[in-house]
Amino acid sequence: MIWMTKTISMTANNAVLITAAGSSQRFGEKKEFLPLSTDTHTSVLSACLYAFVSAGCVSCYVITVPQGKVETVYSLLAADTRLSSFFSTHRDTLHIVEGGATRQESVYKGLLALADKNITFILVHDGARPWVSVEVITSVLTATEQYGAAVPAIPVTDTQKEVDKTGKIIRHLRRDLLAAVQTPQGFRFEPLLYAHRQACNDGNTYTDDSEIYAQYCGAVYICPGARENKKITYREDL
Repeated sequence: MIWMTKTISMTANNAVLITAAGSSQRFGEKKEFLPLSTDTHTSVLSACLYAFVSAGCVSCYVITVPQGKVETVYSLLAADTRLSSFFSTHRDTLHIVEGGATRQESVYKGLLALADKNITFILVHDGARPWVSVEVITSVLTATEQYGAAVPAIPVTDTQKEVDKTGKIIRHLRRDLLAAVQTPQGFRFEPLLYAHRQACNDGNTYTDDSEIYAQYCGAVYICPGARENKKITYREDL
């Protein structure tokens, strides 16, 4: 397992795309809209935005949301008292766009919203990961600047097996060669946009953006993630 590190330059025009257009069917209600702190009116989604604002290395923000929820999300984010300075001085850098029927379609729509912004590096982050740290964000940007595409990952602790549709184990995987991938995933912007354009018409289903990038553009590297950077999928995750 190789972990890439390097000092990042803050001169690039970086953007973050936070995905929050899903239906949260497994959770039972829109999890990105749930409160995390009543004292600061912080929601799951506003915590994500605050993390990237705090990192100080992103100049443009895009959030994909369900159809008809643009104004709802604006109000939700603006209610977070920790973001009051951001909304008073940098609101024009925030773009909230309606997503599509799938995560892949939503990310593509978010990328199109940035197509004329002269973006160098793009971070794609899951809006259900509110505990992402500044250290993870800068780790990803550092590796992305160096290699063109990078994702945060942590070592796998449980032994992994590949199974068929009947539940039978068909392959015993080596744990030391596996990594659990998180977000944000970082890419050079133009290659990722190109890859998504191609993926729109190839008939395949992709689980994340690193798979799309690898299919059409090249290698993706891993960099240090964090166990605290958990994704909210079920209620017990809160």
